Amino acid sequence: MAKINLKLSSKDVETSLQDGSIKLQYIPATIKGDGPANLEQFFTPYTETQRDGTLCNALRGYPLRGKATSLPAGYTGVMLQETKKPLSDEDDRTLTFAGAFRDFTYWNYDRQPSRNDPMAKALGWLQLAEVLHGDEPDTDTEQAVKQERSK
Repeated sequence: MAKINLKLSSKDVETSLQDGSIKLQYIPATIKGDGPANLEQFFTPYTETQRDGTLCNALRGYPLRGKATSLPAGYTGVMLQETKKPLSDEDDRTLTFAGAFRDFTYWNYDRQPSRNDPMAKALGWLQLAEVLHGDEPDTDTEQAVKQERSK
């Protein structure tokens, strides 16, 4: 069975967050290439902000609608990069730390961003899981149980 090795440290994550140089763009496209994208020259200057706060741009002639988004409090995203592809499915894989982020922009094709987008739903699940499985007791529930027992 193949293993996946992760090479990152909390110091790397903290340094990357303090640097703040990562401007993550989540674009619904498959791009066959692994070189630099040079977003600052070819993409970012053409991004327009609409009155309602949504962003507009285009990728290879396809209209994009986007939204700047932050991860929920207490969460940090990390990017991992695989520099050497395994020769087979049985070979071990190594993913190396490439950066950390707390904010990103996600894009849709010609559709306004909404709470029904898969990315927004995933972030909503993080908050829901925190409520359901968090360490803080639900004081309203505890008080109701105490009142019921005292009757």
